[in-house]
Amino acid sequence: MTNTAAGQDAWYVVQCRANQNYRARENLENQGFTCFLPELSVERLRAGRRIQREEPLFPGYLFIRLDRAGGWHTVRSTRGVQKLVTFGNQPVPVPDRVVEELQTRTESQHQEQAFAPGDTLRIENGPFKDLEAVFQRFDGQERVIVLMGMLHKQHQLTLSIKDVSRH
Repeated sequence: MTNTAAGQDAWYVVQCRANQNYRARENLENQGFTCFLPELSVERLRAGRRIQREEPLFPGYLFIRLDRAGGWHTVRSTRGVQKLVTFGNQPVPVPDRVVEELQTRTESQHQEQAFAPGDTLRIENGPFKDLEAVFQRFDGQERVIVLMGMLHKQHQLTLSIKDVSRH
């Protein structure tokens, strides 16, 4: 339920400077504010290896708990913060249930993988260069197993992650 009485705390949205979500959160929390930066655990390919990392669900934005009576100046002058999201020059509170739902969902999230079974991949190197294959599964940290149709049959190949890309 959203707080409606003047002087009570409510959630608001802060727009952060480019690529400074974490800096803004840290500086706001150091000032004693309660912040929430929803994140997802995603798998990325970097230099031919799979890496797991946390990324903001809403890049460039975070939620902050503030007193409705004001005190906005402190937030706006914080390093990493660009501004509070407003409507008609007034910061707009976000219903508590929205933030609570985001907190619940990000805590119980499943990780997003670089490739999912059934994804179409393009082979970038080797004898099958420029052909398409269907991703089946990972074979360790640096290899993938794909299916490729050839000579009226499905053939299973094991390739280096460096040698495939999403089509």
